Amino acid sequence: MVKKFVCLTALGTALIAFVYQPAPAQNSSGGGAPNYLGTPPKPAISDYGPFTKINFSKSSTKPLIAGRCGNPSGPCLFYGGDFVFDPFYPPTLANGLANETDLNVFGIPYGAAAWVPFTVPAGTGWAVTGLFTNNQSTYGVLDQYPTTPTSAAFWSVNQAVSPGNAGTVIASGTSAATSTPTGRAAFGLNEYTVQVTGLNFVLAPGKYWMAVVPLCTNTDDAYCHGVFFESDVEYINVRPANAQGPPEPVDESFFDSPFFGVSFTQANSATGACGGAGCDAFSAGVLGRKIQ
Repeated sequence: MVKKFVCLTALGTALIAFVYQPAPAQNSSGGGAPNYLGTPPKPAISDYGPFTKINFSKSSTKPLIAGRCGNPSGPCLFYGGDFVFDPFYPPTLANGLANETDLNVFGIPYGAAAWVPFTVPAGTGWAVTGLFTNNQSTYGVLDQYPTTPTSAAFWSVNQAVSPGNAGTVIASGTSAATSTPTGRAAFGLNEYTVQVTGLNFVLAPGKYWMAVVPLCTNTDDAYCHGVFFESDVEYINVRPANAQGPPEPVDESFFDSPFFGVSFTQANSATGACGGAGCDAFSAGVLGRKIQ
């Protein structure tokens, strides 16, 4: 029987089998703990830093359609890039962070959320029409909202987020969402894009944080016992594949979870939600158009 392990970091490291028990981070931690494939332990993220002076080089792959991202694709303002899983190449530090409201991880307004930073450049504004996150999931099936065959997701864009502080909500809600396979997979899970569209708000120049959290809370739906981990990406001297728009600020993501008793703790760093194993940036994006 193939086993999968997840890592309970931030609350104490513990390896557990695929019979799901809630844990905020997806892979095994650095610092010597074996991963689920039995390959050599992954070094801590600090072994590949510092990240304060990154010189981006061209990605090995080109965007499939320039100026578009999401799944289904739309006009792209920002995309952090594609998740890459290669357990035999430690610098990828593949990981994922709990991003879900379901029968395993529950709470208000969500059970757990990864908050991803992005920047609206000076001299322009963004008219936002959609948001999305890429999530490693058991099933990719979410709540029906409200009575149509689409999934549901909580979404929010905040400003001035800091440790222990949600900042100021610019726009948020719970909306119908699509859940579409990306074709990528890791940790015994398939990756799905959870995307909300039909949004209509404007962002002025500045730094923001976004969340799109899958919802599956129907007690009569066995699929709601699945798991969802937002995929990370790595800005280690290279921009992630298919990333678009302004580079995602590195090491500035947050993890917030009423279920785990964590309030806007850093995702990265040795004491962060991922225990120093990846999670310096995440696979998420913003759809819309630029305005002057």
